[in-house]
Amino acid sequence: VLPDVAAALGYATMDIGTRVERGALSVQVLPFTDQDGYDELLWACDLNFVRGEDSFVRAQWAARPFVWQIYPQADTAHHDKLDAFLTRYLAGLPPAPADAQARFWRSWNQCAGQATPAAAWPAFAEALPALAPHARAWCEAQAERPDLASRLTKFCSHIRDRAG
Repeated sequence: VLPDVAAALGYATMDIGTRVERGALSVQVLPFTDQDGYDELLWACDLNFVRGEDSFVRAQWAARPFVWQIYPQADTAHHDKLDAFLTRYLAGLPPAPADAQARFWRSWNQCAGQATPAAAWPAFAEALPALAPHARAWCEAQAERPDLASRLTKFCSHIRDRAG
């Protein structure tokens, strides 16, 4: 990802410590950190780019807009997973910011028929003011859901009672 970011910002390469500002956008290349440090970074940023499932979950708990680079799977099954999440995550968001986020995420993940990330970026950047409160609301809604252990206990009790 870093070579693409560097090229988009007009750099041949970017090393740890490099900081680039373009208007309100600041990009800084940081070294790897432990999990607590990573969570603090997610909380501190206005927009997070994450890769993989663990970081994807942590980005949701950070309550900030984020872009998920999903791990590729055979037969582009990851695109279906991406679209399934986007359907749930973007529900209730006005059409323009929802469309901008979906288009940018799909372009970032190289889904067929999508524009390049550079072409999708302006609409996504324009949508960020609407995406920030949405990210907070999503996080709060997830926090109100029962935890997995409680749900499994209830499910098993229901099965036991029915077998009764």
